[in-house]
Amino acid sequence: MARPPRPERKYELLDQILDFLLDSTLADLTFRSLADGLGISSYVLVYHFGSREQLVTEIIHGIMGRYEPLESGTPASASPNDFVVWARKAFELCLDHRGRHLQRLEFEASVQDVVAERPRGAGVASYARWRGFLARWLRGQGVAAKRADALARLYVGSILGLLYDFVITGDKRAVLESFDLLSEAFVAQYEGAAHHRVS
Repeated sequence: MARPPRPERKYELLDQILDFLLDSTLADLTFRSLADGLGISSYVLVYHFGSREQLVTEIIHGIMGRYEPLESGTPASASPNDFVVWARKAFELCLDHRGRHLQRLEFEASVQDVVAERPRGAGVASYARWRGFLARWLRGQGVAAKRADALARLYVGSILGLLYDFVITGDKRAVLESFDLLSEAFVAQYEGAAHHRVS
């Protein structure tokens, strides 16, 4: 008699897969290399994930899922200074060994989408979600919609640039210094934009 499936086993495997990928790339990933690295049968991976494409999609969702606790703690009605404090704490969570390599994998998946026959779209969706969140917060603070959208794109795009900096240099101190300068500029831009209240 076959054992009943354990749904939690899939999530346990996904955590182990993410740990394995800290020293690997999505491009090189195969069921065989992964099974060998985890010390399991390829059949276990096929059973839980189906195809390689389904596996990679689950991996990408697992990588991006690390932001879910950050989003749930967002200060929707915070002052600009409180918002910046929250944003810095959220940013710092990405600046360790694991965060660096998960971000590297996220960038890899997003870049692959540019030339993929069937893009997964997870990187675009994540970028749009953060931009949308920030634009909504700015509009809630009275910033005009067009200005809020532009400022949100500038800030989120700049943060992604700093994360790219950290991925390629590993220089946490320098990246945090630049993040603080970015935050000062963001608050100054916000204060200028806030004078043009939504009518």
